[in-house]
Amino acid sequence: MPFRLPLALLTVIAVVFAAFPAPAADAPSTVAPLMRLLQSGRLPEARKGTVVEMICSRGGPDDLAVMLASATSGEFDEPLTLKVLTLLADAVQVRKVVPSGDLESIRKLMKARPGKEGAAIQLSAVRLAALWKTSGVAEELQLITADDSATDDLRNAAIDGLAALGDASAVGTLKAIATSAKSSSLRFRAAAALTKLDLNAASQTAAETLASAAAGDEVGPLVDAFLVRKGGPEQWAVALASVKLTPDAAKLALRHMYSVGRSDAALSDVLSKAAGIALDQKPPTPEELRELIAEVAAKGDAEKGEAVFRRSDLSCQKCHSIARAGGQVGPELSAIGSISPVDYVANSILVPNLAVKEQFVTRVFATTDGRTITGIVIDRDDQRVNLRDATGALVTLPTADIDEEEEGKSLMPQGLTKFLTREELVDLIKFISELGRPGLYAIRSVPTVQRWRVLRNLPAELQGDVPNVEIFREFVLDTPPETWQSAYGTARGALPLSELGKPGETLFLQGEFKVVDAGEIYVAVDAPKGTQLWIDAEPFDAGASVRHTFTTGLHRLTLRTTIDANPQSIIRVEMSKPAGSKAQFDVVGGA
Repeated sequence: MPFRLPLALLTVIAVVFAAFPAPAADAPSTVAPLMRLLQSGRLPEARKGTVVEMICSRGGPDDLAVMLASATSGEFDEPLTLKVLTLLADAVQVRKVVPSGDLESIRKLMKARPGKEGAAIQLSAVRLAALWKTSGVAEELQLITADDSATDDLRNAAIDGLAALGDASAVGTLKAIATSAKSSSLRFRAAAALTKLDLNAASQTAAETLASAAAGDEVGPLVDAFLVRKGGPEQWAVALASVKLTPDAAKLALRHMYSVGRSDAALSDVLSKAAGIALDQKPPTPEELRELIAEVAAKGDAEKGEAVFRRSDLSCQKCHSIARAGGQVGPELSAIGSISPVDYVANSILVPNLAVKEQFVTRVFATTDGRTITGIVIDRDDQRVNLRDATGALVTLPTADIDEEEEGKSLMPQGLTKFLTREELVDLIKFISELGRPGLYAIRSVPTVQRWRVLRNLPAELQGDVPNVEIFREFVLDTPPETWQSAYGTARGALPLSELGKPGETLFLQGEFKVVDAGEIYVAVDAPKGTQLWIDAEPFDAGASVRHTFTTGLHRLTLRTTIDANPQSIIRVEMSKPAGSKAQFDVVGGA
């Protein structure tokens, strides 16, 4: 019987190795014992992942070369291969360590592979080749960009890889894609990639590319490419002034710019002018503020104001949460009206930089490759800084890439109210100032599910009848997080279905709750007729309250419903504890 290393000993090894700093690229290997263990044949399959992670996280170039060879030769199964590619990407991004020897072996993993895991390996391999700037894979990258059957994610990764190579051939390919690709998303991505190579030339190409944008196009990656380059917004503004933008194209760019917390004056002005929107207003005078507050008291409609708050072009929910559901980069607003006067609320909307609380002060990082990254620092150590940007996304910035750092402004951009009429502004202030006060917007004693996940791009298996348990497990419960999109209930706990799609569309929605102490819990569902309910994998009748005994741990509540023609249709799930129950639970919120 082969010798098996005990799990307890593996744990001790992991702790010991984690206690030492990662070695420099040219230092003697500190993971040689682990490498010998991995290559001995005595390591159980279930333990390989732990050892591989320690090697990739602490090993030097020669150690990483062995990991790359094992992954590309087929020695590792698909899950472990994917893990290795992820760890190798982390090694180059954070520790600046690259495998020694010939990196072109990554080409073997850049070819199309069957299955979800195979596709993930191909995508990770393309991204890794870009990080390594592997010149020998240029042909493979160009073939992927020209493959109409490839996913947008894969083609975008190939575009980024060509930009990383940066030679004349790559530049020519990117320009051709930016000007002639059938897919608008590819045109925008290629124009964005050019900013890494030649900001002046990219500005003009990107201006012409944006001019071709149509309503509904996703221009975010193109706008972001200039926002993160030092001097990018100013140079692009000059180029944009020389082309004729449609109002729709300008609005798309302007809305995205504000949604990520930016209001750079030059770019904002040229886009606002093309969109036919007023330029940013100056902060109100004391007299103007008094008039506004009086108008809020006399005419403000909180219900209409909540509709303004939930509008996608304002992105309020990306930054702020209500009842703990929503963005985590701005103050939680559930009780704001009970602790802040109306003039404070109005000023916070009109002049967001006037009074920024300490925990929401941003930091601006200038990187060695010419980027500008802004966000709220979550934590940091000697290797990396983790921060959240205005969209709530977690950004990891290696400390070795930081050139300068300074205090920034509020992530809520100045001038966001330019998208509002006077009436909308008055209603918005009224809504926020009512939150937490006694009445319709008071903090509720009985919790509701506020943060929902909506399953995107339903597969054919879910578009027919109610799925059986096997299909439900495979295509709903076992799907990765990136296949779900967040949606948030209103301040009163209802999720408007009209915000999620068109009448007749089938939706799968999922909420979560965590049970701390086991016991009975009521789950009351208010939903359209025909809605199906599952708690974890067990089906229930959604038309009646469910009284069920739950074990400790995280539980998922899933609903399948169809959007009807009634714009007032909602989903509302209330959870409570029956008398005598010892259950303790918490409904999961967040972004």
